[in-house]
Amino acid sequence: MINRRAFLKTAAVGASQAVALPYLAREGFAQTPAHVFKLTYADNRNHPLYQVLLRYADNVKQKTGGAIEVQVYGAGELGTQVNILTGLQTGIIDLCAHTSGFIDTLFPQFQVMDLPFLFNELSQAEKVLDGPVGKELADLMPQKGIYALGYGYWGWRVTSTVDRKLTKPEDMKGLKIRVQPGPIFSGTYRALGANPIAIDLSEVYLALSQKTIEAIELPIVALPAAKFYEVVKVVNLTNHVYNAGVMMVSKRKFDALTPDLQQKLREASADLSKDWRKTIADKTTETAEFLKKQGLAINDVDRAAYRKASEPVYTEFRDKIGGALYDAVIKQVG
Repeated sequence: MINRRAFLKTAAVGASQAVALPYLAREGFAQTPAHVFKLTYADNRNHPLYQVLLRYADNVKQKTGGAIEVQVYGAGELGTQVNILTGLQTGIIDLCAHTSGFIDTLFPQFQVMDLPFLFNELSQAEKVLDGPVGKELADLMPQKGIYALGYGYWGWRVTSTVDRKLTKPEDMKGLKIRVQPGPIFSGTYRALGANPIAIDLSEVYLALSQKTIEAIELPIVALPAAKFYEVVKVVNLTNHVYNAGVMMVSKRKFDALTPDLQQKLREASADLSKDWRKTIADKTTETAEFLKKQGLAINDVDRAAYRKASEPVYTEFRDKIGGALYDAVIKQVG
């Protein structure tokens, strides 16, 4: 197991090199690109999404004949998870792939995708996002200086603990757990009897080590990326949120492109959605096997009991989401 001090030192060196040498889309073209886009996302470069975004950068360059070059940065290199969206609005960041729990804070209607235990299958969530609901959510963004280019998937969010199995809702009582800043995440865990705490992802490893928190709710693929599997030992398969992601672009930057380049960027983003979803689904299965080999316990839970226990969240957030949108999703999921 890596020494914590050595890990931090290595990470710091890596981060400094990463900032100095951001990834540049490969297979260069003769001409100087007309547009250079800075792209960041809500995790570090060890996360599987990084490789997906490198392929996206290459695809953008190919489709635009080298007119657009995309530079890919990990979380923390252009700002914290919280201020990435602000950077997108102000033009400091051009492209951003972010997770629903942070998007919720800017667009409360997006919380409809984070209603706990709403989806049982990936196909259910994808159908919602790829239909009228997804368009309605995307149409909210331009008013705040953002365009949505496509929807991705961060992986089912599970509840990983230092040592506690959470087979039934009652097992959550008093659990100190780190959650995303979206209000619905705190609301969900409060309804289940836990004590939700919002802290930045960069502080989670130390907080778990010192037992300032006892649990995290993240997709399985995030555990190796930040080495959280060194400090959590039980992965409880709550699968409470599908955890949608959105590829977004600065409205100001996008509007400055010619119509042809706008269309090419949208086409590349449609390709991205397919790659993003498939890669994370495949990596989720691979990561579960990796974690078992590291000695972590993978614990099934009574999702029906959890769904029933979380019903107060549906009542609390219906009006915050908007009754018509809420009803449309509930009806579609069935």
